[in-house]
Amino acid sequence: MIYTKKKKKLKLKFQWFLLLFILLVGGFFVYMFLNQDKEEVVIEEPIVEVKELTQVEKLILGARKDALAMPAYISAYYSGGYPPDNEGTCTDLVWRAFKEAGILLKDLVDEDIKNNRSNYDHIKYRDPNIDFRRVQNLTVYFKNHAEVLTTDIYDTAEWKAGDIVVFGNDEHIGIVSDIRNDNDIPFLIHNNDQPVREEDRLEYGYYTMGITGHYRFRFDD
Repeated sequence: MIYTKKKKKLKLKFQWFLLLFILLVGGFFVYMFLNQDKEEVVIEEPIVEVKELTQVEKLILGARKDALAMPAYISAYYSGGYPPDNEGTCTDLVWRAFKEAGILLKDLVDEDIKNNRSNYDHIKYRDPNIDFRRVQNLTVYFKNHAEVLTTDIYDTAEWKAGDIVVFGNDEHIGIVSDIRNDNDIPFLIHNNDQPVREEDRLEYGYYTMGITGHYRFRFDD
């Protein structure tokens, strides 16, 4: 009697085990059947390409940095030539923009005055501490080492961001912006001690002081 009961219990356990095994195996085959046509999803990380700025773009960036920094308009003589970062004039915005582009304008101007003295006959004595910060000297340099372009601001196709603009009798200098007004005339980035130093001012300067120089420096890239 005891043996029969034990036999029934073992038989019952075996039946439950068999049922569980069938359910597991059946579930596995059902899963495989339902997923046999699904492709494996591979998540790829996006590739972000960092574009290297051209030297002209760096020039504009450097001019804009100086404009936003708002250095005090102070025209003074500095030993070594360079004023502190919080001081400067229109010419300082220009050499700082060139420095951002990897060009030391001071060295280029100093060397040109030394090697081509006759082009700078207005200079009585050479002075590397100040020569590169005078508009007249920059005009001579760009006239001989950059592309000379039209001074007609309404010939808008001939004006590009990064161009150098000289006003009046070598009275002021600035850099053409990559922003344009509704008439397609570019803005000017310059330091004339004004509250906004990247502004729609090219046309105003054209009629007041007059544009006497328009140059495009040729970078290596």
